Amino acid sequence: MDLTTASREARLSLTCEFALTIAGQSVPVPHSVERVLAYLALRDRPVSRTKVAGVLWLDSSQGRATSNLRTTLWRLHRSAACVVVSAEDRVALAPQVVVDVRELFLLTHRLIETPDERALTSVHELIDAADLLPDWEDEWVVADRERYRLLRLEALERAAEVLIRRGQLERALETAHAAVASDPLRESARRLLLRIRLAQGNVAGALNEYGHYRALLKDEVGLEPSPSIDALIQPLARTSSLKG
Repeated sequence: MDLTTASREARLSLTCEFALTIAGQSVPVPHSVERVLAYLALRDRPVSRTKVAGVLWLDSSQGRATSNLRTTLWRLHRSAACVVVSAEDRVALAPQVVVDVRELFLLTHRLIETPDERALTSVHELIDAADLLPDWEDEWVVADRERYRLLRLEALERAAEVLIRRGQLERALETAHAAVASDPLRESARRLLLRIRLAQGNVAGALNEYGHYRALLKDEVGLEPSPSIDALIQPLARTSSLKG
C-alpha cells in the first residue's frame, strides 16, 4: 500500500506518547520528525519555516536550524508525505490529519460549557488521555501540557458534577478519581469524591478519602483541609476521632 495516498486515514496521537498511524498502520519516524509534527499539531495553523526552525533548534544558528528543518521535512516526505502541506514559506499539518489532542481540547470545552449527553458519553476518552507528551521537556510542549492539564481537570470535575446530579454515581466516581489522580492536592476534586461516597451511603469510604487527603495535605504543604470540605465530614460520627 502506498502510504502517501492514504491521507484521509492519517491520525496523530500526542497524549500518553507520540504515535503516527496511516490507514491503521503505525508509521515510525525519527524523533526530529516527531518534534516537527507535534509542533505543527499544537499550533493548529500554518507556521513560517523560520519560526519552526527557530523554536525546534533553539541552540543552533539560523542557517543550521533552517538546514535541520529542511532535512527533517525531506525525511518526513519520504515516509508520510500526506501529513504536512507547504505553501510559500509556511508549513502546516495537513487539514485531513486527525489529531487526538485537538479533539480532546474540543471535548474539554464541551464538557465545561455544555455537558450534554454526547459529551458525557465521550468522557472516557478524557479519562484515558491523562497527559500530553509526558516524556518531552521542550518548553513549547510544557506550556501546552499545562494548558491541557488544567482544562482536562476542569472538564472532569464538571462531568462528575453532572453525573452526580443524574444519579450515575459509578461513572461519577471514575471521573472524579481521574481528576484526583492528575492533581492529588486539588480540593475541588476531593470534595467530589466525598460527595459521591456519601451519596452511595459509603460512610467508611468517605472517611477514608478524607483522612488520606488530610494527611497528604499536611505532609505536602503543611495545611489543613478548608471549612468547605470539613463541612461534608462534620456530620459523621467519627469526625472528632479523625481530628484528634
